[in-house]
Amino acid sequence: MTSADKFGIAFSIGITVVMIAIVLSFGATGKSAPVAPVAPTPMPVPPTPEKPMEEVPEAIVEEAPMEETPEEVPAEEEVPVEETPEEEVPAEEEPVMEEEHEEMVMSADVSIPEGSSTPGCEADNACYVESDITVGVGAIVTWTNDDTAAHTVTSGTPTDGPDGVFDSSIVMSGATFEHAFEEAGQYDYFCIVHPWMTGKVTVE
Repeated sequence: MTSADKFGIAFSIGITVVMIAIVLSFGATGKSAPVAPVAPTPMPVPPTPEKPMEEVPEAIVEEAPMEETPEEVPAEEEVPVEETPEEEVPAEEEPVMEEEHEEMVMSADVSIPEGSSTPGCEADNACYVESDITVGVGAIVTWTNDDTAAHTVTSGTPTDGPDGVFDSSIVMSGATFEHAFEEAGQYDYFCIVHPWMTGKVTVE
């Protein structure tokens, strides 16, 4: 046993003897030995029942509507532009030629002038006046012999002869001949007695 152990034992015995002596001295005086204050034992606190946690409804998060990004029109592609239909302007009706034809249908007069029986009137187409006329279908043309000699108004040409469409036969001085043209066409005529005398009627 070491000296430290011995010292500890001796110290313990000494303390014990001192305590006994103190007790005995209080017993002799009739006083009880002081009791060391005892700390009050804390009362157990009953456990507080835990309240069930209220379920908190999940907050509904409204998603903000996403702004639609306008589609970019490619630069190369042209956006079609609606064309405003143009108002159709009624075309002006061309004047009907019937009125002119009606005027021509009334009548047309041709003169066989004096001196046409002598060659030379053909130089300026003056053997029939007018020697070239235009009339409408159905027109009536009247030839008047204003010469002193007799003449004819015969369809055809001096080269090919009569074609049989019309023929006045001999028209004496002062007499007339008329013919109604019922079909469109060009009608040449001449005088059988004086073949240099020629004329033409155009029927439209």
